[in-house]
Parts: sequence; C-alpha cells; structure tokens
Amino acid sequence: MPTRHVIGFTFERQRGVDAFGGARRRPFDAEPWRLAFTPAGCDVFSASDRGGEYLVLSVAPETFARLAPGIATSHLQQFTNVADPLFTPLATGLRRATVLGAVAPRLAMETLVAATVERISVLFAAGAQRAQPERCMTSRRLKRILDHFEARLAEDIRLVDLASDTGLSECYLARTFRAATGTTLHAALMERRIARARSLIEAATRHGTRTNLAEVAAATGFSSHAHMTTAFRRMLGITPSEWMRVLASGSALEPTDHSTVG
Repeated sequence: MPTRHVIGFTFERQRGVDAFGGARRRPFDAEPWRLAFTPAGCDVFSASDRGGEYLVLSVAPETFARLAPGIATSHLQQFTNVADPLFTPLATGLRRATVLGAVAPRLAMETLVAATVERISVLFAAGAQRAQPERCMTSRRLKRILDHFEARLAEDIRLVDLASDTGLSECYLARTFRAATGTTLHAALMERRIARARSLIEAATRHGTRTNLAEVAAATGFSSHAHMTTAFRRMLGITPSEWMRVLASGSALEPTDHSTVG
C-alpha cells in the first residue's frame, strides 16, 4: 500500500493503461503539461507503451498536512490529466533541481515542494472544475503544434506557419498556447529540441559510440554547440558534456528526498 502522496506531471504525451484503488484497468492518453495526484493508500497500476518524460514528486502525508493545513485528508481524491498552466513553471523548476540532484540548494528544493503542495491544495479547494485550458487550444491543435515541432526540429520554425497549421491568428495562437499550457511556444520548442538532443546523447552512450555534440546541435535545430550548451544549462542546470559524463559513468545524479524524473 503506497505510504506517500504522489504528484505527477507530463512533459511529453503519455499513452497506456492504468487503474486506481483496485478499479478496472482502463486506457489513458495524457497530453503534455498535464497534472495528476494520487493520495497515499491508493493502489496504482500504470503501464505505458508510449511514455515520454514524466516528473514524479512523492510527499509524505505529514509533510503535505504541514504545508497545506487547510485541506482535510478526506478531500484528497485521485485525479489525472488535469490542465493547470500555473503548475508548469513549478514542474520545470522541480525537474531542474532533480537533474542537479545533490548539487541543488536544499532551500530551493524545499521552496519548490512547498509551492507545489500549495498549488495542489488550491486545486482541491477550487473543486472538481479546477483549472481549464483555453478552449481554442484544443487537443487537436496542441497535437498539430507538437507534430510540427517534431517534423521540423532542425529547421527554422516560424509563428506564421504554426498559425496556418492551427487555423488561428499569430497573436491569438501565441496567447492561447501560453494560457493553456503555462509555457510559451518558443520554450516548448526548446523543450523538444533538448529532449531530442538528450535522446541522441543517451543512445550513443548506450551503444558505446562517440558523441559529436556539434552534430547533435545541428540535428536538433540549435545554431551551434554553444547555443545548445546555453539552452541545456538554462533548462536543466547542466551542460551536454556534463550530462554525457554522468551517463558514461553510470552514476546518475542523486535525486533529492522529494522528487524523481522518469
């Protein structure tokens, strides 16, 4: 029986089968930038044949109660695939702190955990409706944007082309995307480029082949190795070279007490 509350956040689309509290297994399809919560004591089964990057934060019930004293234990109900744009920057900060592991300042991590629990408590207090994405940023439009990114990752992606793909004006697309996801189109593109770069680096490491970071940068749309390094450091707190050394040594950065990334 799980003894901790679990908060999850999708950075990439997740597809698979899950079950909560002994209920029947069911297929799920969680979009990127979606939030989930499972209270302690709730049995969970989850299997994904198409799983992307997913952040998991486990919090002891006594810690949760201390940080959110106004939420009764009886109100802690399981939910999944919830859009909450205000949670996105918290998840991004938690991922960066997790990648840094023991190097991350303890106060920074504790502050993020406190803000995360507070945000979850706000969602519970708001009731079943919770936060809703912008209506114009439908699942279909979101998928078209992400597919556009993936198909042209090494190219110069233009707002006018994204707007044409989604049938929205350029300004309206930029505004509604941020309102629905909590991040900008440019930041989302950088996420995809870094994710692809990490995948290429990790694949080369698994096969024991030499990684040419300049080639990785070119293949993922960065203007140079230096540009990719700056983006890595800004988003993850480490450089591609440091990430390569961690993978090659087989000793992943130790996560802090509270969170893991999978």
